[in-house]
Amino acid sequence: MRNYAKITPEGTRDLLFEECKAHRRVGTLLTKLFEERGYNEVETPSLEFSDVFDCDSVSMPLEWMYKLSDQKGRLMVLRPDCTMPIARLAATRLKDETLPLRLFYQQNVYRVNPSLKGRNDQFSQAGIELIGACGRRADLEVIVTAIDALEACGAPEYIVELGHAGFFKSLALGLPVDEDGVEQVRSLIEAKNYAALNDLLDTMEDSPAVRAIKALPRLFGGEEVFEKAAELCGKEVEAPLTYLKKVYRDLCKLGLNGRIRIDLGLVHQNNYYTGVIFRGYMRGYGDTVLSGGRYDRLLSEFGCPQPATGFGVNVDSLVRAMLERGEVTPPEAAQVLVFGEDGFEMKALCHMRGLMEQGVRCESSVFDTLSDTLTYAKAHGIQRVDVVRENCRTIKTGEGDAK
Repeated sequence: MRNYAKITPEGTRDLLFEECKAHRRVGTLLTKLFEERGYNEVETPSLEFSDVFDCDSVSMPLEWMYKLSDQKGRLMVLRPDCTMPIARLAATRLKDETLPLRLFYQQNVYRVNPSLKGRNDQFSQAGIELIGACGRRADLEVIVTAIDALEACGAPEYIVELGHAGFFKSLALGLPVDEDGVEQVRSLIEAKNYAALNDLLDTMEDSPAVRAIKALPRLFGGEEVFEKAAELCGKEVEAPLTYLKKVYRDLCKLGLNGRIRIDLGLVHQNNYYTGVIFRGYMRGYGDTVLSGGRYDRLLSEFGCPQPATGFGVNVDSLVRAMLERGEVTPPEAAQVLVFGEDGFEMKALCHMRGLMEQGVRCESSVFDTLSDTLTYAKAHGIQRVDVVRENCRTIKTGEGDAK
């Protein structure tokens, strides 16, 4: 039996009318922004070999991915992440290009989410990757571009949280656990499950690293966070804190201090980041709207070591916010419905072409009778019907004939 012929898979949905229109508008706004900043568009396949996401420095769990095999039995997945395929692309087809590479993308991502989480398994993502550039200038360019992406799409009140991957990684070296234990701690921090995190830390021998990680929920806010962190932690975190403070102060010079927060408990689900990391949130939306950061070791996994940084923004969230603000209206009815009487069908299509060249929104009637054509026009709010024969006459629907 065809039990699932009329439904979409969990985590997916159909897009209708103004939703499609809003997606195009957001895409156009982001493309304009990225191109103006010198970025060039690339697109990677929806299907990738699973090896792309299984690296020594970062391995994306198979349970996150939709899996299938090709005709040779090789394991393939639907793209669960955009950065790693673009790293593959940069290390292969673009390896001889002049650096830095400025790349941008707009494509779907497919990721298995736990049931009842209310998250989509398929979502649209757009972003940039700046490859072959290191240092504060590159980090600032990417963060400011991410903020400008939210601004360009009219995002409501938003907050961007800044952290540094080196902060947690430095503390993790002082934890009395193996690599799996560190990953467990990282996952609990990423989920903001501090109750379970404290329970786990209570089983460990007391140390400065354990005390600092317990304090992570309090290491959130403005510049005062740096002083708190310095008091709690040793010199091993001095370098990432100093660098992050410089980035934060630079961003504040742009008048963004009300939009920027420091979150030293910020870690990423994708554990390939090495430096500054950031996330963006919009008021009224619990999930992350944008995320990104520096990932200097990822391209070495593809045989082409290069520093890199970038971000991705959830296009679906920006679309939803745009629709809720009423900025995209439902499709308008055609201004004219053109009906060709028997033997004048092609003349009717030529008449419609002429109207369209004048900027008139038109439909061609596919009905065999004028009566059915008028019924359709009234049902769809089309105010004018042009009847084409030897001569053309116009009917205003509901008002009788007009010659």
